Amino acid sequence: MIKKEKILIVRVGLGGDLVMITPALRVLLDTFPAAEFHLLTTAEGRRVLHGFSDRITQTWLYHRRFPQTLWLQRKLKAAFRQESFTRIYVFENRGLYRSWLQDLTPAFYGLDQQSNEGHFSRQCLDLVGGGSEHPWISLPVTDDGVRQARALLNDNGLTESTKLVGLHPTFSGSSFSLFKDRKGEKHRTWPGTHFASLAKILKSQAAEQGISLAMVIDALPEERPFIDPIVNASEGSIVLMTSPPNFQRYKGYLKTLDVLVSPNTGPMHFAAALGTNVVGLFSGWSVEDCGPYVPTEKFEVLEAGQTNDPDQGLAAIQPEKVAEAVWRSLLSS
Repeated sequence: MIKKEKILIVRVGLGGDLVMITPALRVLLDTFPAAEFHLLTTAEGRRVLHGFSDRITQTWLYHRRFPQTLWLQRKLKAAFRQESFTRIYVFENRGLYRSWLQDLTPAFYGLDQQSNEGHFSRQCLDLVGGGSEHPWISLPVTDDGVRQARALLNDNGLTESTKLVGLHPTFSGSSFSLFKDRKGEKHRTWPGTHFASLAKILKSQAAEQGISLAMVIDALPEERPFIDPIVNASEGSIVLMTSPPNFQRYKGYLKTLDVLVSPNTGPMHFAAALGTNVVGLFSGWSVEDCGPYVPTEKFEVLEAGQTNDPDQGLAAIQPEKVAEAVWRSLLSS
């Protein structure tokens, strides 16, 4: 009797990290049509991939908080032995996952920790045997999520005839003082004054062209202290929406946008995975490594390294240049 395939997928990280493995997941689902899949990930990973496939039947939660990690590894490994996985795919470059999980099955596949070249999604595809004809990143969204997003937009005076430019100023941890004035923040945050200036530029240009255009920020309530100054500085050019967390509705909102402007964040990858055009702002990261893994016509990236003052980080990217990219994206869609 042939043993039924039961496959463990390992990817620990934040939202964008999980989105980048979705092409490889699609290949595995197609390659093993009768297999059952389990996922080892974070709570954020569970949220992002919820509903991705009903063949992912169980999610195991993991975190990297030492020393609790050591106890958690022992507990999970004992449970995994009971599951008797026939294959394990580890979409991580860190060697600890190999040393921890490799003896659970002879069919163990992990990324080469010595080689990080090429886009991470492409590395994952190579691991599972994805050829040149491969899927791009993708996320599902429910019809109800889209309806809720449309209702929220309508409640804020934004009808389907209005073109929507989403602005995403935050990153994970941006509301915490721990990150303030640290070196890495300049690569994560485009200044709020730049977002406000961009909104005013786009509003003025749209008025000159007779185009109904709105700049929108969908913020969580706890993000208001960070977001409110940007909205106030925009002098009425930004529509701020706030509502309780609802990931399906948020995906519906991203899918409804015509363009999203964002630094290298999870929502940038979410939007790209939902088919929305993206204008990405990059500093300190390589686009070739972790840019939106979608057809090139679906995104445009502006890099601080290509400006006259790259040491400023994202602040070196001027709102006027971003506005030009937004219009190129709007006119191409």
